[in-house]
Amino acid sequence: MVFSVPVNDPLEVAVLAEAGAGELYCGMQEAWWVERYGDHDSVSRRQGRANLASREELAMTAIEARRHGLPLLLALNGQYDEHQLDYLVELADAFEEMGGTGIIAQDLGLFLRLREHGNGLKRVCSILAVCANAHSVMAYARLGVSRVVFPRFLGAGEIDTILDACAREGVRMEAESMVFFDKCPMVDGYCSHYHGVSYPDRTGADADLPGEPLYVFDTTYRTHACLGKSCDYLEPYPCAACELERLERGGVGFGKLGGRGRPLDERVRALEFLRAARGMAGDKSRAELYKRTFGQPCACYYGKSIQSRTAIEPMGIADSRGRVIVGDCKDGSLLRASIRQLGDMGGTETRRGDRPARVTLAIGPLPQSELEPERWADTLRLLCQSISVSHCSDVSLCVNDVGTFVALTCSYDSIVSSLGSDWIGRIDVAVGPLLTRGDKPAEFEHFLSSVENPPRPVWDLEGRPRTLCHRSIKGNLTVTDEGLANGYPPYLLWDHWNRQMDFDARTTYRRALEFVAGDRREEGFLAYHPRE
Repeated sequence: MVFSVPVNDPLEVAVLAEAGAGELYCGMQEAWWVERYGDHDSVSRRQGRANLASREELAMTAIEARRHGLPLLLALNGQYDEHQLDYLVELADAFEEMGGTGIIAQDLGLFLRLREHGNGLKRVCSILAVCANAHSVMAYARLGVSRVVFPRFLGAGEIDTILDACAREGVRMEAESMVFFDKCPMVDGYCSHYHGVSYPDRTGADADLPGEPLYVFDTTYRTHACLGKSCDYLEPYPCAACELERLERGGVGFGKLGGRGRPLDERVRALEFLRAARGMAGDKSRAELYKRTFGQPCACYYGKSIQSRTAIEPMGIADSRGRVIVGDCKDGSLLRASIRQLGDMGGTETRRGDRPARVTLAIGPLPQSELEPERWADTLRLLCQSISVSHCSDVSLCVNDVGTFVALTCSYDSIVSSLGSDWIGRIDVAVGPLLTRGDKPAEFEHFLSSVENPPRPVWDLEGRPRTLCHRSIKGNLTVTDEGLANGYPPYLLWDHWNRQMDFDARTTYRRALEFVAGDRREEGFLAYHPRE
């Protein structure tokens, strides 16, 4: 297994090479970006010391990496506004000229632009893309991706199943898993829901300037664990040493150490520990080495401690705007339970006058078992049965990963034909950002409080003055008419869609979705950004 290690300074390359790094990766946040979009994590999901500060530093790091025979990858793993893509493609071209090896990204639009532009960098799909099934992996493969960093909630067996499913379709993909650091409850693509969308600071501006407030859970970007603040729910040194052999047998060839921004000595110690533990026989010996190295009992990354992937959106809320039923992506049982509830949507509680309200079924990233042909066919049959008796005028299927999107595009014709001529409503597939998640919201609510997150004046990307305001997690778990009267949007889901990252405006992202769906896309049925 090749260990991929973060580098924060050109002078660190020699030290990491000597410690046994097989690959390096970095971020870069230069003044051009900071002046326009602020100094938070919008360019590479990390900020401050976790990034190189200039192209000169990036070029020096690339030179040092080549001198030591190490590949160097650049993280461009945010979700981007259309206006940012020109800069990112130009940056990728400059990095290629510097001798860089590849980029780590999640944005479909960026991958498509690089493909069309002819950029020759290796493409690695970020963990933030949440590739939980083969459909997602194969979609990114169409965009030139040759390696996927799999989500932390996938163990060796699930990754092996996904890679086998891809191989049956003729797609060979390198696999990477997290093996040390950065096991936060708000993992992978889900964490962006709490950070919200990044906006440039309105320095010196009057906070009372006109403009509709923007609601997020974290207004300051100073309360999150990834900024180095001590948090009780985080293990300082989460470790996958005992899982390395199983991961390798499952097809994982790259082990990723997190920790961009951590002190160099911590990264070196973690790397040296993993290399030593890898050659040991028995988990007990590894646990003893861990305790000698880090001074505490081991904290496992996988095994019994594998990360959950349960969404914490409301399961079913009825009000004057209709009902949103949110599925669960853990094993599909809650998703199918939510689908069964669609048959109850014709009651008076979902009507506006004589017209039944729109029903939205939000589907999180589905595991490979749920998209295997036999199980997927059963789920679609159940969906057709529930829709046909729901008496709703419109049904939106909101998918939150590209794999489930592709699976639904392949199935759309059969869904519509199964409904028959008696059903007169409209069904569409909406593409939503990833749902929020967390095992125990109370564990991290303390640093998402209103005290920690005062209103903050910002500019939006169109130059309009806005105020970034805190919204409580607890206040959104239950929605009432009184809450609506107080100005709370009815659902986290709808609120999330109405952020600056408007899919209608992200034309390259939309083209990328159409591209990965290919000929299987039914023209006209996609609704990228449904509005009431």
